[in-house]
Amino acid sequence: MRKLHAFAALLIQIAVLYLLLFGFIMRDFISLWKMGNVISYSKTCIMISSIPLFLYCLFFTCLFLFQKNFPQRGHKFMNNNYVLLITLSSIPIGFIGNIIVPFILMANSYTNCPQENLSKYYVKDVAMCEKIKRSDLF
Repeated sequence: MRKLHAFAALLIQIAVLYLLLFGFIMRDFISLWKMGNVISYSKTCIMISSIPLFLYCLFFTCLFLFQKNFPQRGHKFMNNNYVLLITLSSIPIGFIGNIIVPFILMANSYTNCPQENLSKYYVKDVAMCEKIKRSDLF
């Protein structure tokens, strides 16, 4: 029964990682990274910063599923302070990124679209908001 629960957790973790790496979250992060005329940003830094934690949990779920002596080997790796420090330090970095990114956008002359349904878009020219409204850019 424990293996079945671990397998279900593995499937959920793979689905979440797929969404983070190939879904709208990564598309928003790439538009922020490119800094084009239109940026789609809706607090994606914190979501992107959770990727190491999901990979860490995915690794241990796979260890649990495929190793017979998981408690002995898994316990050594879980106590590795460097891996845990790197994994858990990414989340506060994501929180700080979510606080800093709007100020960086303001400093680079981006403005938020005034329409409520386009509030996640930052543009260099407010006239671009009408273009986004008429066409589905993203």
